[in-house]
Amino acid sequence: MTVNEALAQGARALPRRRGIPDPRREARWLLARAWGATETELRVHPERELPTEVEARYRDWLERRAAGEPTEHLTGSCEFWGREFQVSPAVLVPRPETELVVQVALELPISPTARVLDVGTGSGCIAVTLAAERPRWRVEAVDRSAAALEVARANAARHRVEIRFHEGDLTAGFAPPWDLIVANLPYIPTGELDGLPREVGCDPVSALDGGPDGLDLVRRLIADLPRLLRVCGAAVLELGEGQADDVAALAVAAGLGVARRITDAGGCERIVALQPR
Repeated sequence: MTVNEALAQGARALPRRRGIPDPRREARWLLARAWGATETELRVHPERELPTEVEARYRDWLERRAAGEPTEHLTGSCEFWGREFQVSPAVLVPRPETELVVQVALELPISPTARVLDVGTGSGCIAVTLAAERPRWRVEAVDRSAAALEVARANAARHRVEIRFHEGDLTAGFAPPWDLIVANLPYIPTGELDGLPREVGCDPVSALDGGPDGLDLVRRLIADLPRLLRVCGAAVLELGEGQADDVAALAVAAGLGVARRITDAGGCERIVALQPR
């Protein structure tokens, strides 16, 4: 099978749907990674024949991708903030909008030796990125999933950053004070889970389901922030569509101030930064 034949097969095998707007482009992406080549190489040499093992891997990936499995699960990796991160079905695949959490955190005027806690770390992409970008920050991370923590530890080792990982329920058991708390907690309302795109539905339910209004865990975390944060500290939280006003009200009721509300490229108020008042 040549590159051209493989791409034609991929374009036929992959359905055009939300998440796969261009089947041939998707096929080229898959073939390049199955072969360890670049997409440019495939374009320049469409006549090249696929090695047997590459063809087998590519056919397997096409079948799984057509069934809705995310590309990141096929390759076992995902790019975040310019770095490659290991992912697995045990963790939420990092989304581009989550980079806003990192951006806002790095812009905050906090101590150069800040004590930082990532709550619900998942793959560790936020914690590892902050530790890599600010080597003097003392970063810790917590997750209730032991399987997720295995992935996070592997990513910390891969990027050679020191992070203390903990298995636990949100911030229970953590003593103050913290300069910065970041969190991308589950925020999808339970009733909306069945309507998610197939790719998102492959993420663990525990990383998606935020309860009836999507804010069960966010509500619990906000209630504990006044205890945890330094007077000059801050918390940066990722939210779902239409949740910013409710979260701002929860923050004010807890004695916190809303320092920033950030809108993502899709027009959703995705990030809030909170500070003690």
